Amino acid sequence: MDYLYQAGKPEGKKFILLHGTGGDETSLVELAKFLDADSTILSFRGKIEEDGMNRFFKRNGLNQFDFESLEKETDDLLEVIETISEEKEIELAEWVFVGYSNGANIAAHLLLERETTLSKGIFFHPMSLERHTKSFPLSDKKIWVSYGGDNDPIVSDASFAKLVAAFRDRDAAITVVETPHGHQVSMDEVQNAREWLKG
Repeated sequence: MDYLYQAGKPEGKKFILLHGTGGDETSLVELAKFLDADSTILSFRGKIEEDGMNRFFKRNGLNQFDFESLEKETDDLLEVIETISEEKEIELAEWVFVGYSNGANIAAHLLLERETTLSKGIFFHPMSLERHTKSFPLSDKKIWVSYGGDNDPIVSDASFAKLVAAFRDRDAAITVVETPHGHQVSMDEVQNAREWLKG
């Protein structure tokens, strides 16, 4: 899996960046540096190609997910994160996922469906992938999520609510921010996420 690694200052946050459909490993770097200018960045490029666009797992149409691909790519992503973390001598618990749309979806799925010490996520405009099979507690997880409300043409109220409930019902600490800007990431929500990181 192609990735970009940029070491930051020792006291900076450590971000794993996962872009939306059509993005690449550079798409969220500027956003990450706004969240924390001193951050270390590990940014991945999704290895699934759909009509020339990078994604992290296959789908069979809008919001029609290929679950076999989802599970395989989730396992592969976790394995690569663990390998790089060991090489760079970074504890898994130090990382914060920062994902948008498709990237947020696979990261949220990983935290819900894989037992791991990865524990923090900032997820811009995620949705439920309708795949909630595990019940282990998530009391060590801290999650921030944003949602475009009725203006979001991709994420429905029901799908977003199901994702939030999946975390909340298993005791994750989850912060929900609604934005009027549809499926696009706005500066208001990025600023909100930056303040959340300081907590």
